[in-house]
Amino acid sequence: MPADVPDVDVDALLVDAGIARIRTVRSSDAADLDRMYSRASADALHMRFFSVSEANSRRDVERMTRPPGDDHGSLLARIGDDVVGVASFERLDDDPTVAEFAVLVDDAQHGRGLGMLLLEHLSALAMRCGIARFVAEVLPSNGPMLHLFRDAGLPMAKQTGTNVVHVELPLRFDDYFRRAVGTREALADARSLARILAPASVVVVGAGVDPAGVGHQVLANIVRGGYRGALHAVNRSGHRVAGIRAHRSLAEVPHPVDVVIVAVPAGEVLGVVNEAAASGAAGVVVVAAGFAEVGAAGQLRQDELVRACRSAGMRLIGPNCLGIANTDPLVALNATLSPTLPARGGIGLMAQSGAVGTAALAYAARVDVGISSFVSAGNKADVSGNDLLCAWEADSATRVCALYLESLGNPRKFARIAARVGRSKPVVVVKSGRAEPADRANASRLATTTTADVAADTLFDQAGVTRVESLAELFDVATLFDLAPLPAGRRVAIVANGAGPGLLTTDACGAAGLDVVPFGDVTRRLLAGLVQAGGAISNPVNLGAAANPVSFEAALRVLLDDSDVDAVIAVYAPVQSGFGGAFARAVTTVRADVDTKPVLACFLGAVDAPAELRSLNGRLVTPYFAFPEPAAKALGAAVRYATWRQRPSGSEREFHDIDITSARGIVNKALSGTGDVWLDAKDAASFVASYGVTVTPTVLVRNAADAASAADSLGFPVALKVAAGAVIDKSGRGGVQLNLRSAAEVGAAYEAMEARLGGVMISAIVQSMVGPGIEAAIGVVADSRFGPVVTVGLGGVLGDLITDRAFHLLPMTPDDAKRQIRSLRMAPLLSGYRGSPPVDVSALEDMVLRAAAMATDIPELAELDINPVFVTTDGAIAVDVKVRLQSAPASTDPLSRNLR
Repeated sequence: MPADVPDVDVDALLVDAGIARIRTVRSSDAADLDRMYSRASADALHMRFFSVSEANSRRDVERMTRPPGDDHGSLLARIGDDVVGVASFERLDDDPTVAEFAVLVDDAQHGRGLGMLLLEHLSALAMRCGIARFVAEVLPSNGPMLHLFRDAGLPMAKQTGTNVVHVELPLRFDDYFRRAVGTREALADARSLARILAPASVVVVGAGVDPAGVGHQVLANIVRGGYRGALHAVNRSGHRVAGIRAHRSLAEVPHPVDVVIVAVPAGEVLGVVNEAAASGAAGVVVVAAGFAEVGAAGQLRQDELVRACRSAGMRLIGPNCLGIANTDPLVALNATLSPTLPARGGIGLMAQSGAVGTAALAYAARVDVGISSFVSAGNKADVSGNDLLCAWEADSATRVCALYLESLGNPRKFARIAARVGRSKPVVVVKSGRAEPADRANASRLATTTTADVAADTLFDQAGVTRVESLAELFDVATLFDLAPLPAGRRVAIVANGAGPGLLTTDACGAAGLDVVPFGDVTRRLLAGLVQAGGAISNPVNLGAAANPVSFEAALRVLLDDSDVDAVIAVYAPVQSGFGGAFARAVTTVRADVDTKPVLACFLGAVDAPAELRSLNGRLVTPYFAFPEPAAKALGAAVRYATWRQRPSGSEREFHDIDITSARGIVNKALSGTGDVWLDAKDAASFVASYGVTVTPTVLVRNAADAASAADSLGFPVALKVAAGAVIDKSGRGGVQLNLRSAAEVGAAYEAMEARLGGVMISAIVQSMVGPGIEAAIGVVADSRFGPVVTVGLGGVLGDLITDRAFHLLPMTPDDAKRQIRSLRMAPLLSGYRGSPPVDVSALEDMVLRAAAMATDIPELAELDINPVFVTTDGAIAVDVKVRLQSAPASTDPLSRNLR
């Protein structure tokens, strides 16, 4: 393959939770391929070649193992030591955008999803080679292959002839394909973790008799937690530990084994993992430290550990982790180093850090947060938050997904999975590292504002993920999601037994983006009979310091019955000794009767929730807060999430007036001698014009006389700009002159600019002046982890002084572009402000979507800065365009299924 198309080499999950390695075929694979073909049945070979002949197999192997080239590609699947599947494509001579493809899977491996994995990765590889469509000839009797093509999620077309079926698969990764891939990925991920998160048998290796030992502590916590499955210990002495019989080796433990907890020194972990593989374990949880977190040598040890697990088809949690837990009474597993485990609840909790995980479990237990399962991911060598989201999505006991993350290893995959999971279950995240720098070498002013944390916030917003700032807020928000229905809107009613608490809560609601709405006549009339003298029937409702629980309960019912109220915050201040329990009982009674709107209870200053806010089994029945600020903040988060869930998913816009061939020609020519280049102004304008972006008329000139002549032909006034792409800040360096009104002015401006800039002034462009209109800016910045970030905001000089930008990650729909522009502070200017005429916002939306299309189609696009864009009453026109290109990144496909 060409140098800019990298080799494929990934591990991926099969539908039955096995693991296969998918990689590019190499010349050294010939013998393994021969063995696979020799195992193939006569029927399989007939379906593949339409005949049974050893010569066909030999030719196929020779074809797949020949030197790389951009006209063909071959992938193989390996499980353990055996090659068990191949897929290949060959570009057609008469149409370079079409390739013939074929897939063959070992007879013994049918039904495991290998063919689909190979097809997905082959499609991504072919697209990177410029292939737009696959074609194949298939025998009508080859039902499995036809089903494979049909189920892939690509828009298959077929023509059935007398002896053969002609199949065409356009390689269009649209929303339908994304959903198909996501469904397959979710099912495989959930199945691979099922025996680990809810194991029927657990073995703790390294559980010695010393109570201070890590293995001993984990085993003791499992015993104390009342684990319901089969539990075994392994240590050198074979002595009983924590009442559990111990074996001298894992081989002595009765099979089958679901999970092996590894608590031995780092140097001994690999040997234990190999024994776990021999025992048929589904996975290992490595609590031992001494891996990637300690440096290069530890990273090598960790890589070897991952390879051993993948080869055996086992999942790995850790290393350097706290352990796992499951509060299901039928499991009751606390295989962690934390002696404290919260009670049963609906929150799935992951902590990347063991120390943070310990603190989180202790805090959750103290404030009555209920969890369904807990995983300490540690170094995330294999199992990560992405995998756990898939597992929790399939787990009916988990209603909320809560994660503490220190890094996003694969942000684009996280966004795709979180957005899907979020349609049914809220995802709440604490992510540390807001000060993390972005990789922005040789960047424009636009690029320096698109930081890694901006990209992360954009990702979370698009995917419907609720990002919070602390562990306490994580549990506040997650508990609200777990215990209360989602609000239908942001209209809030507040009821309190004092003016001060109500006003505090009102301010907190305003800060959280909530509306404390005025009441209608009916609600005010009903409240009037409940409020004491000196109280208030407006919002917030002040029942008075001497209010009793009966009036408190009645007021709650009135407010919840108001169709103009979406949520209620009930605030009680302990002004009367001994009444707190009765007020809490009033909230619980109402909550039991009305389950359509969230009710948040706030008992000022009381850290521990009153017992009356609990059910018979001691669990909280309504979200509880000691102060109004966290209550309002959590409710604001719930409103934003509910609003996101109501958004239509939408589809990307398809453009039919794009000239990709011209754009690719500019890219290939520019990158022929270097891996990183700014296009000159003329080529940059031509590049965006090939995507249908209207650019102001531009003429490239190389001397003062040509500049004057070009200005005459365009008509005055004109602008003169240095053309060199390397001059990023043209205005700051004196490389722009505007409103030149004669040929003499243009010639003089060219000479003055040439004197100022020296050697970079090889050429310049002359442009017609544009205006009047609103100056906007559109840009793209490619992030190595998050992918392209599309930006829109205020343009021109004001854009440099006033930061007003909105960001979006790919993919991007027309509705996304509308929301992005409406979110700007400058948005009122576009709609007409103080008598000014409204401009053509749809033209700006169109240009934003075209910028997104460039970023989607051209992986070499590192930066695009269209600034200013003049948005007028009848369109939008680009005035200044900057484009930076770089060699395509190693992986340009965010959809391919693979493990870390």
